[in-house]
Amino acid sequence: MKRRRKISGETGISVMPDGIALARVKQAHEGHPPRVELCEFFPLETGRGREELLAELVDGYGLSSSHCLSVMPGSFNLLLVEAPQVDAAELKAAVRWQIKDLIDFHIDDAVIDVFDIAGQESRGRQKMMYVVAARVSTVQEHIDLLEGAGAALSVIDIPELALRNIAALLPEGPSGVALLHLSRHGGLLTLSRDGELYLSRNLEVGSEALLSQMQADAGVEHGGMALEAQEEEGGLSPGMTRLLDSIVLEVQRSLDYYESHFSLPPVGGLVLTPTEEPIPGMLGYIAGNLSVPVRTLDLNAVLDGESTLSDALQARTLLAIGAALRHEEKVL
Repeated sequence: MKRRRKISGETGISVMPDGIALARVKQAHEGHPPRVELCEFFPLETGRGREELLAELVDGYGLSSSHCLSVMPGSFNLLLVEAPQVDAAELKAAVRWQIKDLIDFHIDDAVIDVFDIAGQESRGRQKMMYVVAARVSTVQEHIDLLEGAGAALSVIDIPELALRNIAALLPEGPSGVALLHLSRHGGLLTLSRDGELYLSRNLEVGSEALLSQMQADAGVEHGGMALEAQEEEGGLSPGMTRLLDSIVLEVQRSLDYYESHFSLPPVGGLVLTPTEEPIPGMLGYIAGNLSVPVRTLDLNAVLDGESTLSDALQARTLLAIGAALRHEEKVL
């Protein structure tokens, strides 16, 4: 029997309600940036479930012969807690007791992992650490989905660490960077420095709420006029301003906490990840209401590849790319 050829590179898999994103990345070497070998989003079609689609992708893209890293869906808790002062062998047991009243399910039903926050030795406060807690049944269901389709699953990651991996590539990364990712139904803000995640915040406002408001403004207030025209004529609507103000407030609170709690200098900037559809006026409004530089992410500037990744494709595959950029191999 012929041995199946092992595919080089890490393959990130992000399973979403309406499709599956794949990204295969070869790690940076000899002064070259990471190289994207595969980056696609595959929408679910009527009459075809996730299991069937995933099985087709496993067969078509060699996921049974690739090192696969999957992003865990949002059914988990990420908790910032004081690090127990115990030996390493006793750490997880101590953490389980510590978080038992902080999660909405029984601790016996939880699988947990922990990761440290660097650079806390000199700040003179209790050391903090992150704890990831998820239901055993939720994790097992995710594992069964991928392994049942034949994928060679080796790592389950979380979105916060996938964004951390992307932030580490940015010019602002060594001095500190805030990365804001707006998915359809919510947002995720991470603050990283030199490849370490320090803080994360979930936001209630997502791209769908902003786009809905944009469409309402165009249809109701301007009789179908595009929002670009509205912006040129003197600013955003009160409804759009309220939504963006809520984002600005959460970002500013997180920046303040990052600086004060971890005794760190201000981040080098806030970077907005692309959205599936452009949201005119968002970048300018956020930049005008924060004291740090604000710009939009373009993965083409930090990744190598044969083809240019569109903003829409970056939005869909961002977490899969972030998972594929991971160096460690540790399952949640």
